[in-house]
Amino acid sequence: PEDYYLRVKEMHEKGGSGSIGYRYDFKREEAMKNLLRTHTTAVSSQMLYKLANQKGGFTPQRYFSIDRVFRNESMDATHLCEFHQVEGLVADYNLSLGDLIGTIETFFKKIGITKMRFKPAF
Repeated sequence: PEDYYLRVKEMHEKGGSGSIGYRYDFKREEAMKNLLRTHTTAVSSQMLYKLANQKGGFTPQRYFSIDRVFRNESMDATHLCEFHQVEGLVADYNLSLGDLIGTIETFFKKIGITKMRFKPAF
């Protein structure tokens, strides 16, 4: 919708909600170009937007996706420029890291992966 486009343009050019933005002229023709998706975050953010703006207000939800993504990388034995990415999100009130770990464990157990380790990375 046009109002959404204008909010994105404003955020990129001037910032908002604590951000200073990217401080450049946001061009519609550039924003509308097709490109191969490099991650699935655009789909997740679209789902969160719809969830937050649905009739009746917010309701807790879980979303998972497995989708093909593309990267502009040199191919070798461990890197391809095309692969599948698994992504999930849980939207609710009062969630913790323990909730996230439990959700990830449940997801992988359902697809047959039972040996998991969780370790922090930066």
